[in-house]
Amino acid sequence: MPVWTAIDHNRSAMVRALHAWWLEHRGPHGLPERKDLDPAALRSLLPNLFIAEAEHAPFRIRYRLVGTKAVQITGFDITGRYLDELLSAQPEVPWLDYYRLVYDSRAPLLGAVVVSAMSGGTFTYEFGLFPLTLGGSRVDQFVAVEDYFDVQFTSAQLVPWQPQRKGGAGSG
Repeated sequence: MPVWTAIDHNRSAMVRALHAWWLEHRGPHGLPERKDLDPAALRSLLPNLFIAEAEHAPFRIRYRLVGTKAVQITGFDITGRYLDELLSAQPEVPWLDYYRLVYDSRAPLLGAVVVSAMSGGTFTYEFGLFPLTLGGSRVDQFVAVEDYFDVQFTSAQLVPWQPQRKGGAGSG
């Protein structure tokens, strides 16, 4: 899946809006603080927004909030789940690597994902993944947005993706 760091590569207005917010709210350590993330200011993004937290040692990602549009598209709510519990041993999209890259670089990562549909076709969505701090200089959380554009797919129309059961890879 293609990823990039230059916002000019994105056609998504949602990714561009969250990128602009992130740039505007960077503090003295170069990262916005989670407390500055005002849902009212990002109201139009909320259905597509994710908030995740980093556990530092070992490195793990836990989803704190998943937008309603993401739940509708995938067919399940991953709020409260760990990313490594959801991924297969050979994931199509290396989400854990993406989070680690953002964590280490302290910079946003943008990209596109192609998803297969039951009809045999595909659809592409764009995402932006942005680091946040809870104060100080360490990356503690992430805010992300996935823009599905005008796609009206539901989980029944997508090639099924089943999260691993709790206790999956990397847990335990």
